[in-house]
Amino acid sequence: MALKTQSKKQRKIQAKAAKKSAKQLGKRASKKVAAREDAVRNLIENQDLHDDLRNLADAAKTAYARVSTNPGALLQDKKVHSEVRAGTSALLDAKGQLNGKKAKKKKGGFGGIFLLLVGSGIAVVTVPALRTKALDLVFGPEEELDYSVGSAAGSTSANGNGATAGTTSTPVSGS
Repeated sequence: MALKTQSKKQRKIQAKAAKKSAKQLGKRASKKVAAREDAVRNLIENQDLHDDLRNLADAAKTAYARVSTNPGALLQDKKVHSEVRAGTSALLDAKGQLNGKKAKKKKGGFGGIFLLLVGSGIAVVTVPALRTKALDLVFGPEEELDYSVGSAAGSTSANGNGATAGTTSTPVSGS
């Protein structure tokens, strides 16, 4: 059997496709090179990036010094934890600056405050002990009244004249 050869038209189509893909590859490569050049320029010129990398190195150094003498400190020592946290923060800042992204500012804590208020409101409504404490805090402690039936024989009245509850005092008119 004889092999079919490609026609002139098919060769032109393949050549166009090859040129187009080579052009696209060249554009992608030039974009990558430009991005790397920007990253290197940023690494050289950006003082904030230098500070972040220096902070990262310092935090790693102090954490390593603490852990190298006592390996158990990695799990127990809070200073090691804070150094690792500081190093991680510096690393993330440096990564963001290398990528050319601005550091995200933390938004206000309105969501946390709102959640706290709603949660405390629900707790006050559902838990009677918290409800009474909240009412005592707002309106003052409640006076406890003793409602007893009858009174004792020697008790004084509210006006303090010594009359018992069962007797009434009437003024005597002089004759």
